[in-house]
Amino acid sequence: RDVSTETLGIKLMTGTQKDFFRSEAKYPAFIGGRGSSKTYSFCAKSFEKAQDNPGIRGCLTQPTFDMIRRNFVPVWEQQWGVVGGKNGIWEFRLYQQGCPQEIAFKNGSVIDLRPADDPEKFRGATYGFFGMDEIAIGNQLHVFLALMPSLRQKDSGGESYPYQGYVTSTPSGHKPWIRQIWMEHINPFTEAPLTPEHYPIFRARTKDNWHLSKEELNIWMEMFADTRFRAQELEGEFTALEGMAFEEFGDIHIREMPEDTVIVKRVNGLDFGGSSPTSMHELCLDQSDRVWVTKEFYKRNADDYDWIRKCEEWGSYEIRCDPSRSESELEHLRSMYGLHGLKRAAPHAKGFEDRIRLMRNRLKVRSVGLERGEPRIFISPDCPNAISEMRNLAYREPRPGEMVLGKWAPGCSDHAYDDIVYGLSAFDRAGADYSYRPKVIESGWN
Repeated sequence: RDVSTETLGIKLMTGTQKDFFRSEAKYPAFIGGRGSSKTYSFCAKSFEKAQDNPGIRGCLTQPTFDMIRRNFVPVWEQQWGVVGGKNGIWEFRLYQQGCPQEIAFKNGSVIDLRPADDPEKFRGATYGFFGMDEIAIGNQLHVFLALMPSLRQKDSGGESYPYQGYVTSTPSGHKPWIRQIWMEHINPFTEAPLTPEHYPIFRARTKDNWHLSKEELNIWMEMFADTRFRAQELEGEFTALEGMAFEEFGDIHIREMPEDTVIVKRVNGLDFGGSSPTSMHELCLDQSDRVWVTKEFYKRNADDYDWIRKCEEWGSYEIRCDPSRSESELEHLRSMYGLHGLKRAAPHAKGFEDRIRLMRNRLKVRSVGLERGEPRIFISPDCPNAISEMRNLAYREPRPGEMVLGKWAPGCSDHAYDDIVYGLSAFDRAGADYSYRPKVIESGWN
């Protein structure tokens, strides 16, 4: 009997699951919340690759050897057990400690099952496809890089197979390479642009899986509440959880400026970029001492003409930029482009801790009596890069015996954050400096 994925009748949910399954891009990613059917889709796509391309050899990974047994095998057997076994069209082979290392198909296709714990183990392999499940667990970037050149298998006629490497994961703010490759489409090492068509992302929330019990889902939503943990685990958003710089930042800070707002002062914050993005935001100070971040310019490989033209478009020429830029550089820009409002940010926006203090003073929500107050800074939904950075900035975790001061976690983008703080320095004064006071050393009672 001719058996293919069409005759088997694979049933998929509409939306993300089906789009990911049908994607023919080089390296598609299914990023979703817990229970959003990532592993199910992963297994369906893998079965289709092996069954519809006789003789192909593929590789599927889980973060650890034990997760192959606990996570992958039960889902695979649930989907394809009815056509498996010695009398079926596929069977598990080469068991080690009760866990299979291969899936062999009657049509000659073979799938290697491997833990993604050592990139060196994948060197020298030749595959027609590969899939990596739960890539945010551990450090799997170099395994992904090791598998990419393995896609060079040819069939018996010397023709190339439809090469593809696909990944799935619950998002993680502490694995910035995932966000960089599939959302920002930049190289995680050089920040050079990647071809977006090769790295499409398919997003899903936990509640998008209608097979889940509504009762259980409501219990999870109730427990996780309106937290960043819920945003990551159930909504499938990239959010840094541990070591977050601005835990207080939330939905209360994301708001459009009302049309009847009376603006007292308008300033653009500017962070020059080389290979990194050039970032500029318009900040408006109203009569109630609230700052509204209303407009965003965020562009990689931008030249001076790009951000100057944006200033003309916005109609705002008062600019505060990186205080480390020399006065001669700024004078050159002023004389060449007539930007007489271009100034370096105030000195209290230069230090790492000083910038954090400027931002945190504005973010803080102060209660008035029994009523909860409001923050003194709001960011428009039209500024997605600023919002993303504020949500994901995290302090670098020190290694044993190391003391780290003034550093973000590797992979954190801070271009939008920096330029907004430069703009804030035009409105807010520096905090009190008590460095002149002598240090008090407690030695206990004599």
